[in-house]
Amino acid sequence: MPFDLKLYLLVSLIVLASSVVQGAVGFASGLFGTPLLMMAGLTLPEAVAVSLVAGAFQNCIAAWQLRREIDFRRALKPMLIRFAMLPAGVLALYLVGKQSNDLASQIVGVIILSIVIVQQALKTPPQPRLHPVWEWLAFGLGGFLLGLCGMGGPPMMLWALSHDWPMNRTRAFMYFIFVTGLVPHGLLLWWTFGNSILASMVLGASLLPAVLVGLYLGLYLSRLMSDRVLRATCIAVLVVIALSSIVSPYFS
Repeated sequence: MPFDLKLYLLVSLIVLASSVVQGAVGFASGLFGTPLLMMAGLTLPEAVAVSLVAGAFQNCIAAWQLRREIDFRRALKPMLIRFAMLPAGVLALYLVGKQSNDLASQIVGVIILSIVIVQQALKTPPQPRLHPVWEWLAFGLGGFLLGLCGMGGPPMMLWALSHDWPMNRTRAFMYFIFVTGLVPHGLLLWWTFGNSILASMVLGASLLPAVLVGLYLGLYLSRLMSDRVLRATCIAVLVVIALSSIVSPYFS
C-alpha cells in the first residue's frame, strides 16, 4: 500500500510505543505493534516486515550492551530449532496474506490472547534445568510464530524465565536469539513476497529515531516502576489490543 506522510507519522507512533514496551519488559514489541500496524491499514506481511526491521535496531543495541552475559554454546541448539521452523511460519504468513486483512487481524488477535493466557496459566518456580521437550516446543513454536506474525518471543521468554538464571543472563540470551533470526527472516520474507515487501522494510529502517526514543524511554520507565506493575499494565494493554483485533472486523 502507498505510504503517505499521515501513515508514516501513525506508524512512527506505533513503533515508538512498541519500543517503549520492549525497553521496559524486554520483549513483546511484535505483540504490541503488529496488530496496531494492521489497524493502521498495513497488511499482515507489511506489518511483520516493518516490525522486523524496526526491531532489529533495538535488539542489536541491547544484545551488544549485554554481550558479556551471553552463553553462546547454550544458545546454539535453541537457535537452530528456531531456524528450522521459521520457513513454515513464513509459508503460513503467505497463505494467510492471500486471504482478507480482517481474517489476518483476527488470527493475530487470537494468537496474542492465547499467548497471554498461557503465560499467566503456566507460572512455575524457576529451576536449574527443564526437560528437553520444552526447549523443542518453545523454540519450535517461537520460530513458527516469528515467521507467521513476527511474534516469536513469548514462548521463548516463558522458557527462559522458567530457569533460575540471573535476569541479565535471561535478557542477554533472548536478545541474542532475536538478533540471530533477523537475517534469515528478512531473506525468507523477500524470497516469499518479492520486491513488494522491500518498501515495508525501508519504512521500518526509516523509523530508527522513533525506535531509539521508545527504547530508552522504556528503559527509564522500567527503573521507575516495579516489575509487577509494569508487566500487569502491559498485559492489560495486550489483552485490549487482542480483543479489538478479533471483534473490530464485525463492526467495519
